[in-house]
Parts: sequence; structure tokens; C-alpha cells
Amino acid sequence: MSRLICILPIVSALIIASCGNDGPSARHHVLEFVRLIQADSLADITPFIDLDSVATYEFSEGKYDSLNLAAKKQRLLTGFIGSGEYRGVWAKSQIVVNEEFRRDDSTALVEVSFIDRTTRIQYYSQMGLKLRSGKWSITNFKANQENRESR
Repeated sequence: MSRLICILPIVSALIIASCGNDGPSARHHVLEFVRLIQADSLADITPFIDLDSVATYEFSEGKYDSLNLAAKKQRLLTGFIGSGEYRGVWAKSQIVVNEEFRRDDSTALVEVSFIDRTTRIQYYSQMGLKLRSGKWSITNFKANQENRESR
């Protein structure tokens, strides 16, 4: 009986601790992605994003209708590496990764602000993420400055 009394608080504490664990943070995933892009330390963006989803979302406007999915993915990949168009803009911007909003257990939105260091104009965006196999993956965002809303 005394063993049961000693074990009961330990088991209760473990149950309470496991209930409070929300799992990995979508915001942290976005923050790490942005840091690596700005530092040009990201040789491969595929661990961070769902390439098919992001390429389709990023290039959904009519002027990209002539590009097939493979071309859209290639354009996105080259844009984030070295002197690519996206990396250049992101490297010159002050990027603020704001709040994370969980829609459900496997879907989140993370607010991201891009502030042009020269003009001080702020561009607001959101990144959509899905939790897959215990890891967050970015599924949509507008990487291109011309596709973002100015504030």
C-alpha cells in the first residue's frame, strides 16, 4: 500500500507533464528556416518546406501559367540559394517572425513581417504549416516581395 502511495504522485506528474506538451513549435521551424536563408547556410530547403505546395502557391498568378510544376519548383529552389532573387531580398530585409496560430493539432499559421532596411516599408505575410510525422513543413507563403501585402 505504501508503494502505491509513493508511485501515484510520480505517475500523476508524468501524466500532467505529457498533457502540457504541445509538441514542436511551428514558429521555431519558420525562425530556423529564415535564419538559415539569411545566413546563406541552407544548401537544401526541402527539409523545411513542402516544395510542391509552396511552388504551386507562390506561382499561382496568371503570369506563371506557362510554367509546369517542375519549372516552378526549380525556380523556387534557385531563388533561395546563393544570389537567388528570394535570398537577396530576404538577406536585405529585417524579418520578424511573429505569432503562431494553431488551427488544429496538425495545422498552423505563423505571421512573418519583412521590413525593407532602406525604405522601412513593412511587408506582412503568413506561412502555413502542416505537421507531418512529428515535423513541421511549410506548405504556403509568398516569398516574392511583389506578391506580399504592404503595410
